Amino acid sequence: MTSKLINTYIDGMYKIAVPTPFRVGPVNCYLLEGDKLTLVDTGPRTEAAYNYLKDALQERGYAISNIERLVITHHHIDHLGLAGRIFEESKAQVICHKYCARYLDDQDATYSYYLKFVNGIYREAGVPQRIIDTMENAKDWYDMFGSAPVTDIQKVDEGDTITMAGHGWRIYHTPGHAGDLITFYQPQTRILLASDHIIQKISSNPLLEPAPTVGETRPRRLIEYLEQLQRIANLDISIAYSGHGSEVRDVPALVQKRIEFHNNRATSILQLFEGNAHNLWEMTEKLFSQVGDDDKYLALSEVLGHIDMLERDGKLTRHYQDGVVFWQPG
Repeated sequence: MTSKLINTYIDGMYKIAVPTPFRVGPVNCYLLEGDKLTLVDTGPRTEAAYNYLKDALQERGYAISNIERLVITHHHIDHLGLAGRIFEESKAQVICHKYCARYLDDQDATYSYYLKFVNGIYREAGVPQRIIDTMENAKDWYDMFGSAPVTDIQKVDEGDTITMAGHGWRIYHTPGHAGDLITFYQPQTRILLASDHIIQKISSNPLLEPAPTVGETRPRRLIEYLEQLQRIANLDISIAYSGHGSEVRDVPALVQKRIEFHNNRATSILQLFEGNAHNLWEMTEKLFSQVGDDDKYLALSEVLGHIDMLERDGKLTRHYQDGVVFWQPG
């Protein structure tokens, strides 16, 4: 039988590529032995993911109930879907960023806040009602694959440290792909647990999100993402273990590739304006007309992120017409 555990460059640390029903494919979870048996991320709430994870643990002589600490890197359902079930079976200490905790212990209020924000953005963007309606249905998706509630959570933030597999890891808060995403750097081995911040074959999509605190300005997630990429690339990293796919062995080179991609994409979007004012929906349709309605949220996030870059650089200015935001080149 093929092993479900993949050795890493730290003794007592194993990658587990847990299956998901999503197009992104398996999600990488990490088992770290030591003073506290630790699992970093869980996979979605499916029987296939649970059984795969259970079988992987059994290879090392463990059961789900043996997990003593569960670390969640960010709130996306492929990373925390099984958190509630694992917590119920193991009573593990659950650790996540302070902005992630609400997705585990206050889900209904968090989703309502999220939905209200996205609907507001959609209406300012001139998005058709049929697309707005898809966001109303997204709660069913979260209920299916997201975590059952977890009420006992230790919240961490930038600069905190955690000991895993006999090593101290420094926590870096790296908002971009998600506002609550945390990565872990081990300076002696120069290893980074990168989650979805750095992925070899995917340019992580910085998604539309509300500010963590009501009343704050909308986060410019793509701008944050590029800033955080460069910050992490400045660390002395020998290898980065990602949330999906294979490890990254040359982080600065990959980061430079990502930055160039997004700069080129922003230039392409500016050209698509053809000197005229357009709203977000019109620009998204110019670039992603082939994308299905269920994925328009991803497409809108992508285009708005680049519009944010162009606005920051003074290449676009905004004005309002009947409650809809239009951007004008120049």
